[in-house]
Amino acid sequence: MPAFNQQEYRERTARLRQQMAERSMEALLVFNEANMNYLTGYDGYSDYVPQLVLVRQDEEDPWLILREMDVACATATSYLPHSRLLNYPEKYIGSSQRTPWQPIGDMIRERTKTGHIGVELTAKSFGVKAHANLAKSLDLSKSIDADGIISKLKLVKSPAEIAYMEQAGEIVDRAMRIARLSVAPGARECDVAAAVMHALCTGTPEFPGHASRIYPTMPTGRPATAPHLKWTDASYAMNCQTNFELGAFRHRYCCALSRTVFLGEPSARSRHLHQAALDGFLAAYETMRPGLTCGDVDRAFRHTFSSRGVRKDSRIGYSLGNDWPDGGASLQDDDETVLQPNMTFHLIIGIWEKSDGYVFSETVRVTRKEAKSLSSMSRDLLVNC
Repeated sequence: MPAFNQQEYRERTARLRQQMAERSMEALLVFNEANMNYLTGYDGYSDYVPQLVLVRQDEEDPWLILREMDVACATATSYLPHSRLLNYPEKYIGSSQRTPWQPIGDMIRERTKTGHIGVELTAKSFGVKAHANLAKSLDLSKSIDADGIISKLKLVKSPAEIAYMEQAGEIVDRAMRIARLSVAPGARECDVAAAVMHALCTGTPEFPGHASRIYPTMPTGRPATAPHLKWTDASYAMNCQTNFELGAFRHRYCCALSRTVFLGEPSARSRHLHQAALDGFLAAYETMRPGLTCGDVDRAFRHTFSSRGVRKDSRIGYSLGNDWPDGGASLQDDDETVLQPNMTFHLIIGIWEKSDGYVFSETVRVTRKEAKSLSSMSRDLLVNC
């Protein structure tokens, strides 16, 4: 069953078709699987093989083109009728002699009569070789770079999208509390990870958790200075810290949350990092209101944080939603995207330097007047003794 009703999907496609018309695109090839899901509801997690959505500027509903066996996944998850589901035979999978891009090109050419086709050029499943293979059966000489066009549409969330993210917020809060309580001397990192994953999957009594390709990150150290590590074979010992970055999902809509947990007494430097990160977070958070820009948010953070003697050159956040980052905007100095109600961001103060490590984040929604966190997790320093 699709995650949203037919009207929601068609409104998304209508807004996309308007953007296509403004850029003289008569058709659009969508290869990014999160964007395919956004337009159709398709939830197959099959972007290791060629697949796409074909949007025509003059048609209300798109076409979904998949490998043959994945049509059943589309039937179960997409709002599209079976007549809009196209497929290529399984004989094209795993063959060194045949490429699926040949029948895909034939299907596209049958449904488009123009060379003015928009193409998502940087999707995972559409690399240089794929482009070359598709170009053999489809004229891409007049194609238009369409990267980012759907990401911009995804920036402002609908009430239904916000509802899923709020539900995910309840799930990730619970998972973080379990993560914090599971860190103890002698506990294996893998067992803590298993407890967190169980919490993210089971969700709450009201809202089950859904699948994600993004696993929790939980680097441990004295201090923990790496940003994206998972768990190891080691067991916890006193006087270390773990930087948890978790994401809970409802129908592919994410709510992210990060906290640092100390096992044993934190050093004076660690306490300083916590306060600097928290103060910077709050400065940015209080700036997130309609009419200001992503750059304004970053500059508010830097104004508060820069005098604390802590290095942080990385950005402080990004647009969040469908499949975690949705690519629409970035909280950094040179992004002047204007904030609007129902934009959602992962506001993350991550410090990963040679001798300093700390992370603090929440998922934040811009409302009509101010920012609203989707987390109720404590903002205090988290210490297990």
